[in-house]
Amino acid sequence: MVTPQTVTQFISCDWGTSRLRLRLIEMAQRRVLAEHATDEGIQHLARIHPAQHGRREFLAAVLERGIAALGVVGQPDIPVVISGMASSTLGWQALPYAGLPAPIDGSTLRFVDFVQGGRRVRLVSGLQATNDVMRGEETELIGLLADPSRHHLLENSTVVLPGSHSKHVRLHAGAIVEFATFMTGELYGLLCQNSTLATLGAAIFDEAAFVSGVRAARSLSMSAALFQTRARAVLGHLAAEHSRAFLSGVLIGAEVATLNGAAAGQIVLAAADSFARQYALALGELSPDAVVVQISPADLATAVVMGQATILSLP
Repeated sequence: MVTPQTVTQFISCDWGTSRLRLRLIEMAQRRVLAEHATDEGIQHLARIHPAQHGRREFLAAVLERGIAALGVVGQPDIPVVISGMASSTLGWQALPYAGLPAPIDGSTLRFVDFVQGGRRVRLVSGLQATNDVMRGEETELIGLLADPSRHHLLENSTVVLPGSHSKHVRLHAGAIVEFATFMTGELYGLLCQNSTLATLGAAIFDEAAFVSGVRAARSLSMSAALFQTRARAVLGHLAAEHSRAFLSGVLIGAEVATLNGAAAGQIVLAAADSFARQYALALGELSPDAVVVQISPADLATAVVMGQATILSLP
């Protein structure tokens, strides 16, 4: 694979379950020169083309359209790094997971190099724990922790990565040693749309309602706490427009409650704008004595690019 000494630009491909995001990156400063994003996530494309035979060619055509949108069709010397679900059984090519512990420099990650349309491509796999898996978040973590000012977090911390499938990742002695996945975001979507907890009309985030949900998750089983979303509204204790805030509090509270005090070490909250406030509130309510380091949404937005640049440098 080409090395940083010979690469001045590369194409970052973050191919997730629901989204495809391509960025043309200037290597030296990690600057984004062009960007293209669509809803052509791996899960959606696998539904369109369920057969394994021919799927690689199908996905290659999607990738080529995206590269064309970046304006670099005639520049095959610019390599591509692909992370996320493209290396799953639903994607381009199924690659085996790397195991734990996984050094945060990416040195034990599994990847495959090949040529597509005359262009060099590096496809990156994910990580597996005893009973859990991730694809994509490992690249994000490599990027987040590449900054020397965050190297102290590598000794003993838990990184919280909120999302549809939130991850809690334990770091110790410079490596990922354990992680757990929570279907927080997906459950929220399902319950809001396809359950007795669904509400009509506009939803307004209310901090007090959210914190009440967090407290309910702490004192009750999650199933009982969830039903209080409906019961409190019916009894007039919760405004209908605040129901989703309460529901979000229950789900995020149940997730955050699993962080085990001192055993979690420092808690690193790496949350996008849409989640940062809620998770910070839940941590303040359930872990008031924890040392919480917040990664800015801006730094989180560039983490995949930073991680892929590091992976591009691996021999």
